[in-house]
Formats: sequence, C-alpha cells, structure tokens
Amino acid sequence: MTWEGSAASFIIGHRVGRTAVRDVDDKGASRATVRRKVAAAAVSELGALLKEWRALRGKSQLTLALDAEVSPRHLAFIESGRTAPSQDMVLRLADVLLLGLRERNVLLVAAGYAPQFGEGAWDSEEMKELRQAATMILAAHDPHPALVLNAASTVLDANVGALTLMGEGRDALGRINLMDLVFSPGRVRSAIGNWQEVAGFLLYRLRENARLRGPHSEVARVLARVLAFPDARHLPPMPGGSGAVLVPLTFTFNGVTSHWFTTVTTFGAPLHALAEEITIEQFHPRGAV
Repeated sequence: MTWEGSAASFIIGHRVGRTAVRDVDDKGASRATVRRKVAAAAVSELGALLKEWRALRGKSQLTLALDAEVSPRHLAFIESGRTAPSQDMVLRLADVLLLGLRERNVLLVAAGYAPQFGEGAWDSEEMKELRQAATMILAAHDPHPALVLNAASTVLDANVGALTLMGEGRDALGRINLMDLVFSPGRVRSAIGNWQEVAGFLLYRLRENARLRGPHSEVARVLARVLAFPDARHLPPMPGGSGAVLVPLTFTFNGVTSHWFTTVTTFGAPLHALAEEITIEQFHPRGAV
C-alpha cells in the first residue's frame, strides 16, 4: 500500500510566490513524515519476518550474518528497523534462509520492494506452457493415475486414471486436496490397503513442506487441517530398517488388489512461484518394470 492509501485524508495548503507547496495530512504531519512512518513500518515488518525465519531455520542473528556475509551490526539494524536494506540484501538473506520464490516475494514487499517472481494461478496465461507440458505427461501416463499438485497438495489437474481413482470429475479440479482424500473417510482412504504406512509418509512430507514454506503458508493450513483428524495424531513414525526402497502403495477396488509406487516430477530452473511449487505425481504398477 502506498503512503497515499495509508493516510485518511489530506489538506493541501498552497503558499503564493516562491514558497514551496507543502502537503499535510489531517493531523498536520508533512508528506515526508508520513512517508518516513510508512517506510519505518515496512522495515519493522521485514525485521519481524527475518526473526521468524531465523528461528524456523535454527539460525542465530550472528550465524545468519556470517552466512550472508554481512556484518552482525548491519543485520541487527535491519531486524530492529533502524535501517532499510537494499533489494540485493533482501534476496541474499532469502538465499541463506532457503526461502521459496513465493516467500521471497513476501520478504521483498515487506522491505518496500516490488515482487520479483510471478505468482499467477495455474489457469493464467503465463502458466500456459507449463500446463501444456503437464497435459502431455498426464495423457502419456494413462490409464495409470497421474496428478498435478501445488505445494499445498491441491489437485490442479489429473488424467482419466486419477479421476477414476478419486471418483471425481474434471469440474472438481482446483477444489479437491490429496491430503483430504487420503485422511478423510471416503473412497480413496478406504481403498488404501496399507493406509497407516502411506498416511505416515504423506504426513511426514507435508510437515517438511510446511517447515520449508513457513507457518503462514497454505501448506501450514492444510497441515493443521490434517492434524485435526483423530487418526493423524496417532500415526507411527516413518518405518525404517525394513530394507524397503520405497513406501509401497496398495489399492483394493471391487475386491481386486493392486500394488504401486510413485514418482514425482518437477519443473527445472523455475522463476515463477507456482512453477517452483508444482509437482506431477505418477503412479506406476509394481512389477511392471
């Protein structure tokens, strides 16, 4: 928001002759003062975000400063709001904190800069090329299930095999969530023969993603929703030492049991927040390769 939007109203007084025009707000503060206050508020918000991300990454102020090759004093001034960092400095700190592109945009905006990475929706024009690539992958994988997921596990696209598995039509795309399908009672959950194993792995993956994306992300909200299911709170930890290479997936439909494993595809070198977050999950029948 610009400083103009933050001030309630302005009274503009004009002096005649060579005297400069002076704009004041309804409390008599000069325009420069208002701008300084808004800038200070932005820097303060940035400082709070940096402290939060430091805590999530387990970094002290000194460690972050050393890793970012900046003086601890300068970082302390940034976090306290006493100084405004350059755009390059914000991005350098984001690099060290291992932030995703969407989270980097949030940091840039908090520092008073424009977002640098696109955030258009899956059906936007800027994502057209990626949609086309995903469509080819999905179609080539039929009749075996394949899904396009965002970071929060919302199903953005799916092939016929996946839609049949979920018992959904194409009109449900963008509204259904893989985690909801697995954890809530219904067609998908009841078909998973080794539900505890699969759910335990998915919960682990969701927790890791929430840690990466932060507590204010859509991923964190999905995690909170999943943890509200009674069974989710009592899942055993991921099994280890069994000698297995992958977590198996067993489906039983109409009395017929099938065994699967999954692969995950991502787009390389993304410069768009959603492009970075997209995964294409493909189901492969075990024993077929």
